[in-house]
Amino acid sequence: MLHLLTLKNARGEPDLSSYAGRLRYAMDRKEQSNQSELARQVGVKPQTIQYLLEPKNGAVGSKHTPALASALSVNSQWLATGEGPIDAVELANDPTWAPSLPADALPVDPTKYRRIWVIGKGSGGLAERIWSDGDYPVGMTDEYGEVASTDPHAFLTKVEGRSMIPVFNPGNYALVEPSTEPELEDDVLVRLTTGQTMIKRLLSRRDGFRFGSYNDPEVLHFEPEQVTWVYYIAHPVPRRKIKSRH
Repeated sequence: MLHLLTLKNARGEPDLSSYAGRLRYAMDRKEQSNQSELARQVGVKPQTIQYLLEPKNGAVGSKHTPALASALSVNSQWLATGEGPIDAVELANDPTWAPSLPADALPVDPTKYRRIWVIGKGSGGLAERIWSDGDYPVGMTDEYGEVASTDPHAFLTKVEGRSMIPVFNPGNYALVEPSTEPELEDDVLVRLTTGQTMIKRLLSRRDGFRFGSYNDPEVLHFEPEQVTWVYYIAHPVPRRKIKSRH
């Protein structure tokens, strides 16, 4: 029996159109209403589960989706996109099923490298929208890196400043994956409404955003309306890995 945790649509049916809705539904099916216990099984903080369950946060996925799906006995592809059978066992028994990709997605083999473009900051920082309506990156330079990533909208950005040393050194690059929801203590690329863009550590989302650095004790605090977006950074990329198409 479903608990009150499950989100409902206008027809009173379980709302599975969002990541939060599918996660809530999966927890109800498993009769797993204890967020702390689920967090323990997955190896994350309870706040991470709470964030993913809150519809207003608009989470579109999580790097912990496979672990969440395993703990809740559901198909990870269904949890991530809503496609395919819900039960993992059904997927194993249906060799003909394969997930369809979004129209703008690139066929990415996570075990292989692909060309990911460097986005230039220009004089006013990165744009409010990194990708145009035609699915082309805004501010794309002639530089790229051969980097492994499953995010079709991943991009590289150059590291400036010394506050994130020793992880992100000036002159190197950072791999940004906008489709992964950042969690507390993750490295992130932040764009402010002023146009300023910076690499920081996400410390808190309570009462706004708090960001920290590796090489600077200062903690920056911004109200939600001061932040345009916060993107997850997967890892640094050395300068020697960057090439030019000319």
